Amino acid sequence: MRYFLSVSLVSLVASGALAAEFTLDSAVSAVTVYPEGATITRSMEFDIPAGKHRLIISDIPHQFARESLRIFGGEGLVFGASRTERIRVEPDDLQLERRAELEREVEALEAEITARQEESAAAGLVINAANARIKLLDSIGNQQAQGAAGALENQNISMETLTALIALVGRETLSALQDAQVARVEIAAINRDMQDLREKLSKANEELAQMSEPSDWSYGISLDVEAEAATAGRLQISYVVYEVANWKPVYDFRLDTDARRLEIDRKVGLRQATGEDWDNAAITVSTTNPFSWDTFSKPQAQRASYEPPAPPQPQIRMEAEAGSITFAAPQVMALEEPAAMGSAGFVMQGISATYILPEGTVVTGDGEPSLITINSAGFEVDISAQATMGRNETAFMIAKFTNDSQEPYLPGEASFFRDGAFVAGGDGVELIAAGASAELGFGSIDGLLVERRTVRREDGESGVLTTSSDRVVEYELSVENVSSRDWNVVIYDRVPYSEQEDLVIDWRAQPRPSETDVDGQRGVMAWAFPLASGESRAVDFSYELQWPAGNELRMGR
Repeated sequence: MRYFLSVSLVSLVASGALAAEFTLDSAVSAVTVYPEGATITRSMEFDIPAGKHRLIISDIPHQFARESLRIFGGEGLVFGASRTERIRVEPDDLQLERRAELEREVEALEAEITARQEESAAAGLVINAANARIKLLDSIGNQQAQGAAGALENQNISMETLTALIALVGRETLSALQDAQVARVEIAAINRDMQDLREKLSKANEELAQMSEPSDWSYGISLDVEAEAATAGRLQISYVVYEVANWKPVYDFRLDTDARRLEIDRKVGLRQATGEDWDNAAITVSTTNPFSWDTFSKPQAQRASYEPPAPPQPQIRMEAEAGSITFAAPQVMALEEPAAMGSAGFVMQGISATYILPEGTVVTGDGEPSLITINSAGFEVDISAQATMGRNETAFMIAKFTNDSQEPYLPGEASFFRDGAFVAGGDGVELIAAGASAELGFGSIDGLLVERRTVRREDGESGVLTTSSDRVVEYELSVENVSSRDWNVVIYDRVPYSEQEDLVIDWRAQPRPSETDVDGQRGVMAWAFPLASGESRAVDFSYELQWPAGNELRMGR
């Protein structure tokens, strides 16, 4: 049995203001995870007599925002003060028994390893002794061989005696070699046994280190309650944790080019490091972000004033080749404004989207990310090959579809597959609202050759009465289809635009673009046309700029 003792409380008070203290075992029953943080709900049963009592809710594995504590249920109880406290946790009998068992196991394994080390050392001595015998026999054999040769010449030894001597040296050498081999086999077996023993010892020590000490401390919640009569029921508390949980949308976009169909797998990437697993809880993820700390504020008054301009400050310029320092006046820059286990439920709570994860979802509390599949949906798509001329001369496969489902696709990370092949991963996708259209890229197309070739580029001055500066640029845009399939091609290019009356821009194109000011971007043009296998198409495109002489032309983004 496990006991919990409050540091600052006593179980009984003589005045009768506090009749008894009860410890309630709680478990996580529901969780709502936000892009940062989570609200955790714990449930527990209570059964208490009439009177004033204190309920201790222990096993809170992580510190939480104390002001976020809320209490639900508890019919028949009148609640007083609530507090968060340090709780002293005494290990239960099973933990103590297991700890003692592990300590005995570690002691036995260490003793067995020591004994096996001694056996290995003894076998090593046998090998050393055998090697010494072999060395001695080899020396004796060499001496006897030299003496036997002379004895045979002088007939001082018989052939039988010499044969017996050779046999004796051979038998003794073979015996020594056999003893050494047996010892080596024994040492190898001992080493294998010791490896197994060390692995067992390592696991036992690891488990022992992970176990709590005989006395430990954790955080808990104490509730002052009063019951008019003996009552039993169910109680719930909820609280907020900030940095130990988060989620993000994750998608797999799978394009079938032959069927012209897009399958989208919607997933949730969820992480929590509260220290306990969510293995029997209703888990919900919400787009609401209560911890963004953004608040509305009205603008403050802004005072305008003028003053004489500051004189130009010299700018240090390093001359690398000469090794000297010179001073130059700062340039005037022209600035421009930058252009699983079941199905999940989806609920819109006002303007917030909420997903209820499939029943049975388990999220470990060790901080490792979990990926949970929510649902899948299929859409018909229009496939085209699109290229931005002059950027990288590459055509990309673009799939356009309308999200005719009832659920938006929230901003998140995505992986892209084309006809089963992985083409891109880790890319971010923007919001695709329900009913909205979107275009998604599925990699480059090797069989389309696109090129923007500069035919003419001139800068100069013109005019009789009034001199002005001009720039003329002419391009040839070309696309060639060397693939085995037909494509609907869209190519993009642009001309500069002007917001100054004296800067005049004129452009010409043959054929004319299919669309100008694409997506509201001034000067951006598109040519759309079908291109069969083996065909090519060219566009002649030019523009001219004129501006007052004596000024410099600046091209922004």
